[in-house]
Amino acid sequence: MAEPGPVCVISHSHADFSKGGGEVAAQHQVETLRATGRRTFLVAGSQLATSYAEQRPLPALIPHGADTWLYGFRGMAEDRLAWTDAAARAALVSHLAGLDVGIYHFHHYWRVGLDLMVELMEARPDARFVLTLHEMLAICLNHGQMVKTGGRELCREEGPMRCLACFPDQTPARFRLRKATLLSVLRRFDAVLCPSDFLRARYQAWGLDPARLSVLENYLGDGAFARPRDPAAGVARAARFGFFGQPTPFKGLDVLLRALPLALRARPDISLMVHGAEREDVLRLFPALEATIDAAGPALSFAGRYDASEAVGLMQGVGWVIVPSIWWENSPVVIQEARRAGTPLIVSDIGGMAEKAPHGVDGLHARRSDPADFARTMVEAAAPDTRRRLGESLRDSIPRADFLDGLAQAYGD
Repeated sequence: MAEPGPVCVISHSHADFSKGGGEVAAQHQVETLRATGRRTFLVAGSQLATSYAEQRPLPALIPHGADTWLYGFRGMAEDRLAWTDAAARAALVSHLAGLDVGIYHFHHYWRVGLDLMVELMEARPDARFVLTLHEMLAICLNHGQMVKTGGRELCREEGPMRCLACFPDQTPARFRLRKATLLSVLRRFDAVLCPSDFLRARYQAWGLDPARLSVLENYLGDGAFARPRDPAAGVARAARFGFFGQPTPFKGLDVLLRALPLALRARPDISLMVHGAEREDVLRLFPALEATIDAAGPALSFAGRYDASEAVGLMQGVGWVIVPSIWWENSPVVIQEARRAGTPLIVSDIGGMAEKAPHGVDGLHARRSDPADFARTMVEAAAPDTRRRLGESLRDSIPRADFLDGLAQAYGD
């Protein structure tokens, strides 16, 4: 049997400069494929390259290590789903089409461009095209969150009039055209990978062919799997909770901070460590929480930003990882990292969070956006017997072999 041929991975961002789940997943995929001996190119967008290019002329791509290039995505329009700079797009397409590969694997379409995808497909009709989805931007104009703009109400179905309620400056015709354009491009991919059943179901209901949709969880990388895993070790830390991630309006950190004083009334030994932000970062986003944060005293601490390579080790230092997001999420990398660390979870009871950390198996669920229910769940979790029981049933993240098998199927190897 012939050896699998080279692959080109195209990502909306590079993990060296942006630590979002999509770009980190793309980087881990590239590293894993290269470790198998398969030549793998990486072409990734970069805010740094974009800002630099605004001040001086730059080539279409900037070398960034072996078989790796960065591109600037300035000149993107309509949610950054299409290019306005045709020359820059053509130069990037020319480079991509000239690579000696038979498979192009896109991570995202944001900051990549639907028009670039179509032009590359037309330039390389002999190649196979694969797409990994990371959120619902094609379905929802509100950052792909499917949360209504007027508040925190969840949206369960898109439609011209429903979307118009969130974006009254648009028109129903514009929403219909947007959907038709996106569908026409995404339907051209040979395989579309979703990291969760939840996301697959959403895109299938939206109009993608289920025959081309498959579920494949992203791989955490060989480094994460090199660490020893001992779920029982965290029983002694049952009352120590950790939040990991950026304090965006959708991540629910404000819900968790409101829950903490309620939990402390029942269990004064509870503590919460916020990884990914300083106190000032949180107050810039949620200034009304200053008194709540101050009142928590030593029970609350802020550890600042961390590197993705540190996540599993940091999670092994707490008894529980809390994911209180108010939007659906899809397959949060923090859940994968916690499972790899051997640390059970408390998650909001919706979407990819509920799927990836089933209640009573990988952790506990709390009602979305409900500080009182998160407090109740934290008190329940702080009991050593609860921590011991969930540690015993906690599953590991997807192993390397299963991930590579899933890619092989998508690539037609």
